Amino acid sequence: MRIHYTKAVKQLVIYQAYTLKKTSTQIAISLNMPVRVVQRIKKTWKEIGEVCRDRRHLGRPPMMSPNHTEFMLALIEHTPDIYLDEIQEQLYTQHDLSVSLATISRTLARLGIGSTKLSREAAERCAHARRDFIMEIGHEPAECIVCADESAVNILTSYRRNGWSMKGLRARKCCCFVRGTR
Repeated sequence: MRIHYTKAVKQLVIYQAYTLKKTSTQIAISLNMPVRVVQRIKKTWKEIGEVCRDRRHLGRPPMMSPNHTEFMLALIEHTPDIYLDEIQEQLYTQHDLSVSLATISRTLARLGIGSTKLSREAAERCAHARRDFIMEIGHEPAECIVCADESAVNILTSYRRNGWSMKGLRARKCCCFVRGTR
């Protein structure tokens, strides 16, 4: 099993090696670590002047730049019920970037965005009229208010059931609800 040593312990190795002029074996005994680890820390110090290598730039560079990620987030904000293949198509059309659906899905997951049930809000909703109505009936006791729901018009407007949003939040989309008479 590999043991990971903190940066402070590695700096202590360098202190003992160059300030106290101890040998690798003496440092290994005093800090209770293998001699090979002490030698590797000293070698890294000689090569780059640091006790730890920067691991961020190792491996393959990401296919999607921050600009592509921002574009994808803007797409989702504008159309929360967009499909992954539609995002893929927009990335190719707008940015000439060909990425797999898995890459898009992993990027969204890394950003904390998941597929959730979509809540539809009426585009005809008027906040001003709603506030006026509440002010008008606000003085009435709740026992005196009777509501009847007679909205049974269905023009078969189909909407997608799921949308993208931050995890823990519900996706919302403003939709036009068709109203009519029976």
